[in-house]
Amino acid sequence: MKYSQGVQTDELQQVVDRLAAQLGRSVAIDDPQLRLLAVSRHFGDEDALRVRAVMQREADPSEKARMLSHGIADWDRPGRVPGDAEKGIKPRVCVPIREHGLLLAYLFLIDESVEDWEIARATTAAVSIGLLLYRRLVLHERQQSREEALLRDLIAADPAVRARAGEEVDEEGLLKSLEQAMVMVIELVDTPPALESAEVALRAATEHARRIEPPGTVLTVVQGRRALLLRGGDRLSDATGRALAQNVIAEVQSQADVGRCVAGLGTVRSGPDAAAVSHEQARVAARAAGVLPSLGDVTAWEDLGVYAFLLKLSPRDLSPTLYPPGLRALVERGHADSLLDTAEAYLDCAGDATRAAAALHIHRSTLYYRLERIEKATGMDLRDGRNRLTLHLGIKLTRLVGAYAELADDAS
Repeated sequence: MKYSQGVQTDELQQVVDRLAAQLGRSVAIDDPQLRLLAVSRHFGDEDALRVRAVMQREADPSEKARMLSHGIADWDRPGRVPGDAEKGIKPRVCVPIREHGLLLAYLFLIDESVEDWEIARATTAAVSIGLLLYRRLVLHERQQSREEALLRDLIAADPAVRARAGEEVDEEGLLKSLEQAMVMVIELVDTPPALESAEVALRAATEHARRIEPPGTVLTVVQGRRALLLRGGDRLSDATGRALAQNVIAEVQSQADVGRCVAGLGTVRSGPDAAAVSHEQARVAARAAGVLPSLGDVTAWEDLGVYAFLLKLSPRDLSPTLYPPGLRALVERGHADSLLDTAEAYLDCAGDATRAAAALHIHRSTLYYRLERIEKATGMDLRDGRNRLTLHLGIKLTRLVGAYAELADDAS
């Protein structure tokens, strides 16, 4: 935590504690996503929701939805939110905290006969809290802009720019370590162009990711519907990146119906070019995840195989005319579905018939029969390594050409 943030957090807690002492009631401050920012001691007025919030730092999704369904995000003055007796949730007084037209937080009092004078004091305290949070927001945005600029420089084409950015990241203490780096690209796909909540959800999700990761390990940039995250450290692994990417995707999808969210992961790299190399890999992996849903929502560079090469080609450069002659004959004979799947599984399993039959859920004799048909249709002897390579590459090409065609149809 930066010193300025620590000072503001202390000031916020002081305001909350002072108000709670004046009222003899517990006071809680939540951010606009109903994540707990500060809470006073309790006076025996806590309920199940408050206890969970203190332990988990945020409300569960169903309770969050219930609270927001009362329109509190649009309030410009205090109001009362009903409770839920069956769940042991008491009603609340909600005071929206706004500054410069921005909703910054909510002040909550558990509503056990809260009187007007208490609401008036809470409203006065909300003004002070609004100023504190707005100052924090301005400082945070300045800091975030600086971090974004340095992250862009870390993946720049010019080695001198990358080296200077690495030195400045170290001097400013933005990352505890750049000994290793892993970059991930998070993208929203299949999202309506006019959906303004998409970028908001993506920004909120990356901020959430930074909070749950150890301090000084993550830098982020959000541009439109794409986010770039750099995870630094000294003992990184593929599992580290996957967990972080999955957290971001889950957080995005919990906030809004924004379509499909995918992530591409670069490899863990070391050295001065680590971020740039990992970013290039992550960019291609994210494109693969978006174009080929079968790869999954989180796709690593190491998962791509030959797609790592094919996806660097422009969609305009890919067409059925590039299919190897034998493969084209197989497709044109109308055997595409079962035989292509069989050939792909067999080649993905490096010619291991037992593994391929298990993957296809068929008997090995059925597999051998299909392989004979494939050899006859393509004119390729699958015992020949060059034929296997040609056919395998061609099948992956058909998958990519088909995926691009579907995307074009959806866009038209």
